[in-house]
Amino acid sequence: MSQSLIIFKPSGNVAYQYNNKINPFNEFISSLVNETITTISLNFTTKTINNRRFYCYHKDDVYVSLYFDSITTIDNDQIRQTLSGIHKTYVKLEENEEEKTGKLKKMVDLQFNNLMKLKQQPTEEVTRESTPVSNANGGTATPKKSKQTQQQASGKKMRKWDNGEMVEGNDGGALDYSSAQDGDRIAGGSMPEMKIDNSAFIKDHDLVLVNELNDILNESDEDEDEDDRSESKPSGFFSKISSYLGGSINVDEVSKQFNDQLMSKNIAPGTSKQIIDKIKNKLSSNKKVTMSMYKQALTDELTKILTPNVSTDLLHDIKRNAETNTRPYVISVVGVNGVGKSTNLAKLAYWFLQNNFNVLICACDTFRSGAVEQLKVHVNNLNRLNENSQNSKIDLFEKGYGSGDHVVQTAKQAIQHAADNKFDIVLIDTAGRTHSNAKLMAPLKKFGDAANPNKIIMVGEALVGTDSVEQAINFNNAFGNKRSLDFFIISKVDTVGDLVGTMINMVMATKVPILFVGTGQTYTDIKRLSVKQVVEMLMK
Repeated sequence: MSQSLIIFKPSGNVAYQYNNKINPFNEFISSLVNETITTISLNFTTKTINNRRFYCYHKDDVYVSLYFDSITTIDNDQIRQTLSGIHKTYVKLEENEEEKTGKLKKMVDLQFNNLMKLKQQPTEEVTRESTPVSNANGGTATPKKSKQTQQQASGKKMRKWDNGEMVEGNDGGALDYSSAQDGDRIAGGSMPEMKIDNSAFIKDHDLVLVNELNDILNESDEDEDEDDRSESKPSGFFSKISSYLGGSINVDEVSKQFNDQLMSKNIAPGTSKQIIDKIKNKLSSNKKVTMSMYKQALTDELTKILTPNVSTDLLHDIKRNAETNTRPYVISVVGVNGVGKSTNLAKLAYWFLQNNFNVLICACDTFRSGAVEQLKVHVNNLNRLNENSQNSKIDLFEKGYGSGDHVVQTAKQAIQHAADNKFDIVLIDTAGRTHSNAKLMAPLKKFGDAANPNKIIMVGEALVGTDSVEQAINFNNAFGNKRSLDFFIISKVDTVGDLVGTMINMVMATKVPILFVGTGQTYTDIKRLSVKQVVEMLMK
């Protein structure tokens, strides 16, 4: 992997360079000028151009920029800290010309070389010694394990509560529910009744489509009293600027208030500033700006951000694939720990079943204890819900728990199994991973290259707030320079009220559209995003 670094000013003067490859920076500088870069945090931006990953830190008309010509596992924070440190070094030494010549090179080279020591080739997943690899020959359903094998796998005794006391037992198979008939029992109890609301879907010719999200977004309006919504009693943000209505406004002052408004809705400070700066630039040529003009410009910008610029019609894509390819349509679901990847994968599976597709779920989360069993419960549930269908089927492919190449081999075998058994779609679940941990993120590229999914969907959480920017960027970059995320599913939207700014954060940081939003725990709690509704919530 090669890399290059320069310090430059808007005048075009290159004050310092590490390595002699300056030409590649020209396109990046063009993207800076045209504002097509991705803002990670204040003064720190990034962009991928011609298979190179560029980063830039700028302040006070001094820009420090570097690029890598291949994927790197160095965290964004480490890159930002290094570039910021180099910036401070340059600014400090620039004031003293006598010290600048030799000292600058020595100090910048030191910081840059220290950063380069952190780079690693993508590593294998972290191995857990306690999780053996299954040697089952079959791929579908959870392979049964003998009690003897289970008892040999661990020397620990099982502890359980009995009449208010903790007792130890030797029944190593007590936690193995793979032999339960038809998934009717799990964890020793009956499965809860599955609530299905088929009004969540609408029929459009031969397709079953997901409805738009309207009811939850409107709940906050329904809770208000009519008196509170009357024009005579303006409240909230707009009460602060009501004096501007009808006349010209102070753009800077209103911009500040709208910036605060957007941040109050969970939009990251850097993202909010970027949006407001665009509005100010658009209106800069107009000598008389009214509140109506400003609000319309902001509404148009927010709508533009959330409106997908690629097709989100998965059903047509899958139908075309089934007609022209023997390989099934492969969708991989990724995300950080605890956002609801498996749950939303199951919702996708239910939707696909309603459209008469044959679905194979592949268990590639081979690290989290119980992950395979969780998917088996979902598949058993979905089979029960789909038992009267003659046009679609669903099954689980799993090869137990393991590390390293086990994930890649499981994915490959699942895709082949799907092709041999006429499954239309393979939904691949993956292990949750911390987005800021480079060692855990690195194997995603190897997995993506091997499985080569048609679509990669990241599940993001509406509750996460401003950290969603870095989550989205890191996952978008994790698959290498030639591949990125295709869609987002934003989970737990039913829990945030009108604080829907996470959607803006993730879309604006990556230019990746939102496919669906999750609104609950049942298989029909999935909606299409109503862009108009979300924009209205951000503006009110």
